[in-house]
Amino acid sequence: MIKIILVFVVCLNSVTAKAQSKQVDSLLKLLDKEKVDSNRLKIYRNLGDFYMDNNPGKAIEYFNNAVDLSKKTNNNKQLANNCYSIAFCFRNTGDYSKSVEYYLKAVRIYEADKDYRRLANAYMSLAIVYSYNKDFKNASSYHNRAKEIILIRKDSFQLCSLYTDIGTLFDQRKIYDSANKYQQQAYDLAVAIKGEQMVIDCLSNIGLTYKHEGKTKEALTNFKKVLLVFQQQQTEPDRYAAVYNNIGSTYAQEGDKTLAVEAFNKSLAYAFTSQNPYIEMENYNNLSDLFRKTADFKNQAFYLKKYYNIKDSLFSADKKNQLTQLEADYNIEKKNTEIVKKEGEVQIEKKQKYLFFMLALGAVFVLTLITFFYNRIKNKNKLLSKQNVQINNQKNELQTLNSVKDRLFSIISHDLRNPLVSLQSYFSLTDSANLSEEKKLAYKNQTLKAVAQTTSLLDNLLVWANLQIKEGNPQIKIVNIEEAVLDAVDNVNTQAIQKTIFFNKNIHATSALGDQNIITIAIRNLLTNAVKYSNENSSIDIDCFQKDKEVLIEITDKGIGMDIKKIQELMSNNVKTTVGTLGEKGTGLGIFLVKELLQKINGELLIKSVVGEGSVLTIKLPAVNS
Repeated sequence: MIKIILVFVVCLNSVTAKAQSKQVDSLLKLLDKEKVDSNRLKIYRNLGDFYMDNNPGKAIEYFNNAVDLSKKTNNNKQLANNCYSIAFCFRNTGDYSKSVEYYLKAVRIYEADKDYRRLANAYMSLAIVYSYNKDFKNASSYHNRAKEIILIRKDSFQLCSLYTDIGTLFDQRKIYDSANKYQQQAYDLAVAIKGEQMVIDCLSNIGLTYKHEGKTKEALTNFKKVLLVFQQQQTEPDRYAAVYNNIGSTYAQEGDKTLAVEAFNKSLAYAFTSQNPYIEMENYNNLSDLFRKTADFKNQAFYLKKYYNIKDSLFSADKKNQLTQLEADYNIEKKNTEIVKKEGEVQIEKKQKYLFFMLALGAVFVLTLITFFYNRIKNKNKLLSKQNVQINNQKNELQTLNSVKDRLFSIISHDLRNPLVSLQSYFSLTDSANLSEEKKLAYKNQTLKAVAQTTSLLDNLLVWANLQIKEGNPQIKIVNIEEAVLDAVDNVNTQAIQKTIFFNKNIHATSALGDQNIITIAIRNLLTNAVKYSNENSSIDIDCFQKDKEVLIEITDKGIGMDIKKIQELMSNNVKTTVGTLGEKGTGLGIFLVKELLQKINGELLIKSVVGEGSVLTIKLPAVNS
């Protein structure tokens, strides 16, 4: 099953790459014009993400450029993340020594910054690399390091992933008792946290381990549980095709030819429905092996021929795509040459027209002085009319740019006001003579953290401003909801601490379709408002879950609330700023910013509130499987 899923993911990445090729061209053009290092860093990062799965070598080139800019701008977080991505690319190319080298670079930065969530992920990735090299001792060592961090952080989602990785490692080593133990622990956690996708993955892994162990009955039981979950969720045909292929290979291992062929045929039917040649090819290969073992050489040859026909067609299609790309590159180069030549001809034509005009003007002057004055007055009138049109156009453009500028400064003021107020408070506290050196050091560290948060806010706002001024569109892709929530909470935590407000996070949906920066900005603004209008010693709930084909991020406070009129004013962007429960000020543009950014990623903002009881602000995003 793992093999089939990996092939299917490659297929999806290929389709996505074609759909986003225009975005890559836009990024490359933007890179040529962009002068600000922080913006260039983001562009290199986006280009690396695009090529990560389909061209790791090219992705490494862009990530290395991002690393250089991260060092230049002293951005340790981006430096670590880009090193992590480079390590992943080297892992995909099979250069495991380089992969370990860059994972360790990321580890050192995460350790220094005390970013324990990403540090645990880096340890788990190192374990995977060592397992590829059959160095199970080092793999186990890094699993243990990750486990220590995860248990301290009490992160059930990450612990579930860790147990899955450990179980897979034991399965590779054919230590099936231990593999089953950890995979069962992962399954129990997935059920407890209601992670539907994790439950499916755990059941599949348990089934595969039983299959490798030769316990076909137990393996089939788990695969059929997966089918039951799929039926309840109305799952896509590709996933049915994959699990039926596993069931077929298990029956084949058991020696039940009839049931094996029946399962393979079901898998093929679903593969035909989804038009997935990779799963179809895998079924033909398994059927060929089945008939070879039963000495049915006629059917073996029949299915082996089908297997190689698809394999050859995929290879031919890949070559055709390469030739098409080469032809496109040639046509682009030819077109550029023609444009340069055409521009030269236009310049010569302009000079000739100018010379002819001067000669004609001289002839008219010689023939009649009256005609000369008449033509001069007529030309002046035309010129004035043309200049008036140009002036009006320039006036409209300046008004548009001025409007964008005003909105940009207002939004920057709104997003930076609260962090700056927090900084002012910290500096005031550190001047107190009654504070101990230990508390002063603590305030100093909090101040440095607030400065880093403010820098992050400014970077995110510059991304939004770039989209506004250049009328660009963000790249829609799968984003990590949990990471966006944690980053947003981290940014507003200083304000919350000042009012003794706590965050309760219930993250059941970990991914959605959108843009990571935009979703983080939206959550952060809603959390800032929630803190602003919440009473001291209260809590704010953050719930993330999937409903039908949408992912909902609900932020619930128990603050002062709003009436229907105030909600309508907010949604129509016709509201003046109000002070918070401790007199916090703002510009009234937070909800406007959230609404405008969400529209760019096919998102929506919903508001429910009761005066005196609190508010529920919901971000609605498309689900990954929508």
